[in-house]
Amino acid sequence: MEWIIIIFLFWLGAATGSFLNVAIYRLPRGGSVLFPARSFCPACGRTIRAWDNIPLLSWLILRGRCRDCGVRISPRYLLVEAGGAGIFVGLYVAYFLFDVRRGTGSILTDWPMYTAHVSLLCGLLVCSIVDAKFFIIPLEVMWVCAGIGIVAAGVDPHPFLLQVAVAPEWVAASLAAGVGLGISHLLVRWGYLVPSFIDAVEPPLAPEPRPGAPDGATVAPSRDATAGTQVAFGPEHGVAPRREILREVAYLAPAALLAGATVVVLRRWEGGMAVWGGLFDFVAHPLLGPRMAAVGAAVFGLLVGGLCVWAVRILGTLAFNKEAMGMGDVHLLAAVGAVTGWFIPTVTFFVAPFLGLLWAMFLWIFRRQRELPYGPWLAGATLIVLLFHDAFASRLAPLVEAIQFLVGQ
Repeated sequence: MEWIIIIFLFWLGAATGSFLNVAIYRLPRGGSVLFPARSFCPACGRTIRAWDNIPLLSWLILRGRCRDCGVRISPRYLLVEAGGAGIFVGLYVAYFLFDVRRGTGSILTDWPMYTAHVSLLCGLLVCSIVDAKFFIIPLEVMWVCAGIGIVAAGVDPHPFLLQVAVAPEWVAASLAAGVGLGISHLLVRWGYLVPSFIDAVEPPLAPEPRPGAPDGATVAPSRDATAGTQVAFGPEHGVAPRREILREVAYLAPAALLAGATVVVLRRWEGGMAVWGGLFDFVAHPLLGPRMAAVGAAVFGLLVGGLCVWAVRILGTLAFNKEAMGMGDVHLLAAVGAVTGWFIPTVTFFVAPFLGLLWAMFLWIFRRQRELPYGPWLAGATLIVLLFHDAFASRLAPLVEAIQFLVGQ
């Protein structure tokens, strides 16, 4: 039975990897992952035949070349399909055969959690590849992952209750903060708030020396649209970063005010707290209670994950007068929190710099200059913390208990 499930998940993962390749190619170029529905060769534009679009096998049979024009197809397509298969099978083996996460049952009962975690890892794979090449994170991918995480928590709350519990008042504060963010979004659309860094422009490139020409001869600079550029804005981009980041503080103000007011009201209004807290009572509400707790933990995790990066972005920009972190990283870690709760994105935020440091050491040792944005390190750290969650949780238990005591849980 296990082998049947593994084989099925392997091919399902490989097929998903084929779809991920479509997203990796189209999203950074402004395309849609749904239209056109059929895949096509980027070189000649011809639609790929169904028998030439079999995951893993077609690339190997065609020896990595288009059947029509003969142009070489990047090995990335094969690797991403293999990565999708590895994610589906690897997570199944880790969760349901090796029990790396205590408390999980079987895939037949905990499939919503498995689906959410697989979706998250696939989304992180897409964002890591796109970010590494284009220095952007496709936000819609992370939005979909976050939505799947919240829905999955409501469908089957049991495995999500294995996360660190969140007090009802903080769930209410999270929902209030969500309303505040919605208000800020409307204020931006209506023109009362101005998005940050919208006036930033790329500085002109210095002239490039012309190979083989006399000393001093140059040619006009060129930008390779597929090579990726650094998008950390500073004064050289025609903006004042400290002033721009204050616009983001204003954007967050309604969320902070509503969240704080909600906590104050519930703590002082005993009747309101009794009614709200009663909705989380597993005994009085055996169906609603667990779902309120699980969905609340997902929403709280979304906000904590996003704020981990957003706070550093704001404080770092104010300190160094240069954009610190990217908004794509904010959305990435927010999605991690929506799927896994607040603990994993918090630990991930502190693990990711060590992965970046290892890469920097590699570059220094081998004297290479290829830099990577922060998104892939956040993705890699998420995978590590997800798989070794129980080990992190046991070692950090005193810290978690201290935090719960401070917030009054």
